[in-house]
Amino acid sequence: MRFSRRTLSGQVLLALLTLSAIQGFAQDRNPGIFQGYTAPPSSSMRFLASDAGKQALLHSPSPMALPLLQRFHPDAVGQYPQQPMMQAGPLGGPRGPVTVAGCGTASGTVMNLEPALNAVAQGQPSVDFLLSELGSGEDLVVETGNDNRGLLGTFDSLSGVYVHRDPTVTCYGGTDFEMGNPIIPDPLNPGDSLYSVGGSRVLADPNPAHKQFLIMDTRVDDTTSGIGLRRVPTSNFESTTTCPAGTLTPSQEATCIGTQAIIVTASLDNLADAPSFAQDPRTSGTGAGDIYIVNTSFRYLRSVTTLTACKATFATTADCSTPIIVSGSSDGTQFPSVAVIGGGPNAGAVAITYLDGDQIVFISCTPAGAPANPVCGHHSTVRNDPNLYAQLTNNTIQYDPWPVVAARTDTSGQTIFVVWSDCKAVSSYPLVGCADADVTMSFATNLASPSWTAGSVTGATGHQFTPSIAYDSGQNVINIAYYSTGIDAYKNRVVMLARQILPGTTTVTGITTVTTSYDSTEGDGTTYYFEENPIGDFMGLAAHGGSGSGSSRLYLGFTNNARLGMYGSITNTQADNNVSRLTY
Repeated sequence: MRFSRRTLSGQVLLALLTLSAIQGFAQDRNPGIFQGYTAPPSSSMRFLASDAGKQALLHSPSPMALPLLQRFHPDAVGQYPQQPMMQAGPLGGPRGPVTVAGCGTASGTVMNLEPALNAVAQGQPSVDFLLSELGSGEDLVVETGNDNRGLLGTFDSLSGVYVHRDPTVTCYGGTDFEMGNPIIPDPLNPGDSLYSVGGSRVLADPNPAHKQFLIMDTRVDDTTSGIGLRRVPTSNFESTTTCPAGTLTPSQEATCIGTQAIIVTASLDNLADAPSFAQDPRTSGTGAGDIYIVNTSFRYLRSVTTLTACKATFATTADCSTPIIVSGSSDGTQFPSVAVIGGGPNAGAVAITYLDGDQIVFISCTPAGAPANPVCGHHSTVRNDPNLYAQLTNNTIQYDPWPVVAARTDTSGQTIFVVWSDCKAVSSYPLVGCADADVTMSFATNLASPSWTAGSVTGATGHQFTPSIAYDSGQNVINIAYYSTGIDAYKNRVVMLARQILPGTTTVTGITTVTTSYDSTEGDGTTYYFEENPIGDFMGLAAHGGSGSGSSRLYLGFTNNARLGMYGSITNTQADNNVSRLTY
């Protein structure tokens, strides 16, 4: 079974970090309010807590700027507001040119409508789709991502939602629409609102009883923090009346996205970060359809991993369990990932991984049916890996080694696959960074007492990093995709690559090249950086299909800079959230 190229492909932008950001990374990964914590916050949170983040907020006309300053930089509140450093392009204006022809066969398809004038970065996308939902074999595709137009006042959040719904346009078309992810009322302070500060993810729920898209992100105001969870009927996204074409205004957003949104893990004391979620694909049985949210909670110089279960048709937080700590007594955990076993004797079981210092830790939980709490078992160490965190080669790229997990249903049970980035060759020269980063994995079959076997995903020349994993239950295939510098001499130009693990095996197949055009990481045209790591901490990957060869599709969501932006009289490339599609 092999991939065959369809009409979409993609290429990545990894924005160049400034020297001061590089030095800060080397000396102290945790800026501002995160100092004193063992684990690092996500790249979005690091930026907001940094001096660069403070300057961006001080100069931002967005209504979220002052609450975020009060949260992350209370000492600077008296300096707000200051003259905006940048202005947004005209709302709904013309898009900038793309440097590839046709359907983006070299570098993917841009999934936003931002005008070229004074464009800012979009990154860290998540993607999912409903297979053949639009008719004519075309898919309804939804991507979310960090969108810095929120700091310019174009959106009312730092997360964007981008929808492709035109069945007559195989690639991203002009009849599609985008919007910010609107505010959600603060459940602990009536009258206040929680803003999205990034980390958004999307899941497609194909259950005919409630066909919908689920959207999750990190929410913050000056006093409260939590995880936003929203469900949107598929019919909304397909309706050009409910969700008109173009860049939606705040009033159009409210109509389009609906009212089914809640805050889970809401707290006045803890700061939520790094969320991940998964849904039980079953339609019957205890916990069928339940949504499982894992996230990091920074609290009193501890960072712990929490788990919450919600009904698929949640209306209020009463439909969700009370968050439970699944990381035990550890006080420095971060970057959790979650998957649900869809079939076999352990169907419905929840598989969770997270980082604890140099360890990747696994725990499984038995569903009880939301709003009851799942019952979790014992921890096991997937791998002790002292080379997790790294800056690469000439320090133009850095990554956070977020381990990702997927569960394949086997004939008599399941196989759990965990994939992450690490530094295979650590340079002895501090300014050189990691000489060779690879994507590695471990796998196990026993949930209660797993015995982990080391495997390998990459070992090629150059850097391979920030992997994502997706399970296709139709063909029972594990898909893995990642960024790769390949044979680039400078190790900072990237393409997207993918591999598979076929049914009954635990080894990866040959490499499929998703994008063919290498892209320099030094092409960001913005006048200052909106994020510490514009690529973000993860990329998006989704796979669905039937049981026959050629019936499945794989979508990659990633960051690239094929589009040109205008900055005063200067033309330069800028970061966009993109998609590529493969069939197999």
